[in-house]
Amino acid sequence: MIVFAAKTAHPARLAGQHGDTTKTFFTRRDAVLTGGAIVGTAILTRFDTRIARWWISPGVQGSSSRSRVVGELTHVNETTLTAAAVLGYGIGRLVHSPTLADVSLHTAESVVLTSLISQAIRGPLGRTRPSVDVTDPYRFQFGKGFTHFDNRSFPSLHSATAYAAASALVGEIRERDPGATWFAAPILYIAAAVPGLTRMYLNQHWASDIAAGAFVGTLLGNRLVHYAHSHNRSKLDRVLLGTAVLPDGHGGGLAVITLRP
Repeated sequence: MIVFAAKTAHPARLAGQHGDTTKTFFTRRDAVLTGGAIVGTAILTRFDTRIARWWISPGVQGSSSRSRVVGELTHVNETTLTAAAVLGYGIGRLVHSPTLADVSLHTAESVVLTSLISQAIRGPLGRTRPSVDVTDPYRFQFGKGFTHFDNRSFPSLHSATAYAAASALVGEIRERDPGATWFAAPILYIAAAVPGLTRMYLNQHWASDIAAGAFVGTLLGNRLVHYAHSHNRSKLDRVLLGTAVLPDGHGGGLAVITLRP
């Protein structure tokens, strides 16, 4: 038989825990930061060709062994990051670790959300990759990003999702152990830069693509984790984190425990 246990409160979702009870996911500050990022990205495009040429110069490209190493690193992308986060969530649920499940789920959500928004941006813009023409960073073929790989340059999905994962993890660390943020954040953000750098090495993205992706991922990862820990659980979190199936303690069946604020 299955016994439904009493509902219990989730301590991390107490009302007013962070003094932020608004229902807004994005804030005015985010809008200001986004405006600044757009201006900064536009300025950076003036240097895109120079930077791209440097990356494909013989001295930087180096030997075939270097190329192989970089090629392997570029496999750190939205697919592998999502798979790793989902695996972490599954392990957390299996071993009854609410922290691991919570952190992994929010990281997966951040990566997926960032991937969807990035695709929604680069699909219509259709910016051409530097591998097509390294002399023309302003070549846009609107709408082609949905159908042509060479027109999916802006923003870099590798960079965006890597920074989304890093930002989500930094946010989770800040929620649980603020004192550890000062050394964990630099490590995570430096690691997040690697996929974007590999894409420039492979002549697949302009520097402005990488910068824009980093901003999008950092913003979304940060906002999602902050919102998740300063508001009542979303329906998705309640479904994936709010229930646990455990032995009933009497040898007669399972108890389904629902945890929510």
